[in-house]
Amino acid sequence: MDSIWILNLELSNKFREDIESYLISMNATITSLDVGNNANELKPELFNTSAFFIKKPKKYIIKQLFLNFNIKPKEIVLKKVKIQDIYKNNSRSLSPISIGPFNFLESKNLTKFIISKNIIIPAGLGFGTGHHPSTKGILYVLSKIYLKKNINYKNMIDVGCGSGILGITMAKLWKKPIELIDIDNRSIKTSKANAKLNFVNSLIKVKKGNGLNITNEFQYDIIVMNILSNTILKNIKSIDRKLNNNGRAIIAGILNNQKYMILNKLRGLGLVLELEYVINGWVTLLIKKN
Repeated sequence: MDSIWILNLELSNKFREDIESYLISMNATITSLDVGNNANELKPELFNTSAFFIKKPKKYIIKQLFLNFNIKPKEIVLKKVKIQDIYKNNSRSLSPISIGPFNFLESKNLTKFIISKNIIIPAGLGFGTGHHPSTKGILYVLSKIYLKKNINYKNMIDVGCGSGILGITMAKLWKKPIELIDIDNRSIKTSKANAKLNFVNSLIKVKKGNGLNITNEFQYDIIVMNILSNTILKNIKSIDRKLNNNGRAIIAGILNNQKYMILNKLRGLGLVLELEYVINGWVTLLIKKN
């Protein structure tokens, strides 16, 4: 896959969640940042939303979507872009954010670099800088469960690692080996590079694969998944099978109107919702296996 199609939209928060849900149903990967580019704003009103498609979607389907919400976009523009150009020319300037004990930055040049406090994730395609609500939600939950010092987590995995930000964060928190998997070769390469950039490459093992079936350990204490809801649904039985008793799964990439179908599947297997965290319509679920 050398190129992808990108649809850029400016959406009000009123309709954003439903429109993103529709685009996800068309197999798009979504990123949304508030127009002011302030990642710490709790309730922004306007978002720059980008939808990434492997195959070119039909414009009339997208137009019908806007008509359903009585929205009249100025123009729907689909651009075909080479993936290498997206990485090469990416010039977004994202504000540093603080979640838990860490500051997440794009570059060491933004501040005096402190290994124990700062995590460097250069901006790239899709999720992974800590600014998207689903990534931010998992980072928040990781910092919460880390504070429970009476629980000893040994085996941990990030499924769909992207930039490697979640695995890097876990390695810095627990200082133990972390397994990362992804189906995309570029994500694997990026995760390895970012692990080295943040001095945790000795703790990070990245491999190519789809889901939990190819993982090293038989069972895990923490499973992290920041992927699309339909892929989460396909992996729920694997989550149950691969979690240790009293283990936790942190699941994100879910819109608010999608959470109930996922929770129903989880509860059907006896998995318990321990915490729900919502940012701008994106839900992060902390699940426990009793």
